Amino acid sequence: MLSINVTKKCPVAEAWCPVFAIDQIQNGLRQASVDSNSHIGAIFQVLHTKESPPTYFCTNKFTSAFQEIVDAYGQVIYIMIAKYQEANPSLYTIITFPFLFAVMFSDWGHGICLLLATLYFIIREGSCPAR
Repeated sequence: MLSINVTKKCPVAEAWCPVFAIDQIQNGLRQASVDSNSHIGAIFQVLHTKESPPTYFCTNKFTSAFQEIVDAYGQVIYIMIAKYQEANPSLYTIITFPFLFAVMFSDWGHGICLLLATLYFIIREGSCPAR
């Protein structure tokens, strides 16, 4: 997804990023230049714009699964994509999805079995030896 510079000597990428990630991105670009034995280092420049940025939601191991559900349906149903500074719909999904899942299958026993199996795997997650 890179475009070619006017001089056609280097690729150019433009992207949104959170302000707190600027140092990480610069370090990553420097490391990529070193790893690829590039003679030319990557140039990172902050561009200021009046456009509203896309929404960024910081997730963790637990909330990322629900955020993926919201993102998947948000692409199909355009209404679910949160605009800049709107509430994150995945927070509501964390609460409602398990109940709607149980109603959809019309079997609370099935949901309880899945819950117990999931809790078992979560509890035993760190105890398995690495291969």
